[in-house]
Amino acid sequence: MARVTAVRLRARAREAMLSAGGRGFVRFLPAGGALLATDAIRRCADDAARAALTDALAQAGFVCEMRGGLLELTPADDVLSALSASERTAIDWESPLHPAQALANRFQAAARQPLTGAGRQLILETLRLTWLDADRLLAGLPALRAQAAVMQRRGDRSGMHQAGALLREYCEQEQGGTTDEA
Repeated sequence: MARVTAVRLRARAREAMLSAGGRGFVRFLPAGGALLATDAIRRCADDAARAALTDALAQAGFVCEMRGGLLELTPADDVLSALSASERTAIDWESPLHPAQALANRFQAAARQPLTGAGRQLILETLRLTWLDADRLLAGLPALRAQAAVMQRRGDRSGMHQAGALLREYCEQEQGGTTDEA
């Protein structure tokens, strides 16, 4: 399975929408709730077309929910659980991304656990940050740390390993100068 990134998830949703004959945008949503939204459901001619669209998106690994005239898309738990990094992140203390690398290591040290609601939200918020430029990602790290601290106080380390894998992938892409155009 290809590495999961915010850009690849958006591309996967768009591809599924188009394969079902849907037309419209697929956009990232701000913090909280679902990761993506599409207006393609509004453009469906009938119930059969709407069912085909939601089925295609579900097959692509998304949980679909109607809200405010938009179809909100959240990656399914099996997609989020597949996020993995086998090795720890090398921290380059000279890099401006060293805070993200350090947090990635801290998160990756957590053992994989079944996803809870809080763990799922931690992964989704990390996905949102990894879609942004490096300065905005760095500005969002304190919120991720705070969210993880609350979870740890409750004894919940769910989603931390996966969030660390996302941060690691982001840092590798930024340092390698590669782009993610999948």
